[in-house]
Amino acid sequence: GDNRFWEQWDFKNFQSAIDSTFAAERSMGQYQGVMMILPLGDTPTYFNNIRAMYNSASSHGVQLQIVVFPKWKFGGEYCYLYNSNSPAACPAASGTTTAVAFRKLIKLMNFAQTLSGPCTAGSYNRNIAVWYGWGDFSPGYAALKNFWQALGRQGSLSGCNLQAAYITWLDTPYSGTAEVQQLQKYVVNQLKRPYWVNTELYSAAQIQANYSTYTPYQTIITGYWGASDLTSWAKGMCAHWNTAAQPVRLASWTFYDMDLTSSESYRAYINGGMAAMSSICTY
Repeated sequence: GDNRFWEQWDFKNFQSAIDSTFAAERSMGQYQGVMMILPLGDTPTYFNNIRAMYNSASSHGVQLQIVVFPKWKFGGEYCYLYNSNSPAACPAASGTTTAVAFRKLIKLMNFAQTLSGPCTAGSYNRNIAVWYGWGDFSPGYAALKNFWQALGRQGSLSGCNLQAAYITWLDTPYSGTAEVQQLQKYVVNQLKRPYWVNTELYSAAQIQANYSTYTPYQTIITGYWGASDLTSWAKGMCAHWNTAAQPVRLASWTFYDMDLTSSESYRAYINGGMAAMSSICTY
């Protein structure tokens, strides 16, 4: 998700296309929900566009989960982690050591929870996954744990449980990140609470290495590259499904941006039709 796209374009101009997309997800794809990827932003248009997407999904009976790939509007992409002692690359809120990015993420998380109305005490309305993992910077266990603990103090604006709503999103190179495993074990084993992790795994080797690293609280994000038709997609996804020992939760990329020169051809929307999860291994 590009900040210019989410913060400068008015999605009302694309309402019919948005509606037809969610209709296809529901009718052809038979998907339970959709993961909507967006950057970390803060303009009125940004929040209006999120609401427009939620309203369309809801009207078509599709659950909407928000995925944040923060990007760099508020400093380094990892800056959202710092409620205090923010690094030099992270602009801090005036008079504090709290990263501006942290406050912006909390605002987004609270906003997303209340799209469908208030939360009942101690609950949440939808998950929010946030990218974690960088080749040039390693926050470490203490920073990740402090961030997660800070979420427990940030739901006052919405009355929602942001800790329970939060999911760690790991790209393939970071799918075995030690501090994420350590924090999950702490939350699950000591606090007796769930801690969900989304892992991008595509090849057989990647799936075999990490398909169960975070179970039972793990979603495998995958896809089949360059399928020419819905049957070939189903066949390719079947291999992933079986390699992952039929995971509890599986998510597949639905679209890719053909305007990008480095397009990733993982998609379930092919030739105007949409492959359904139920078609995997049933061709």
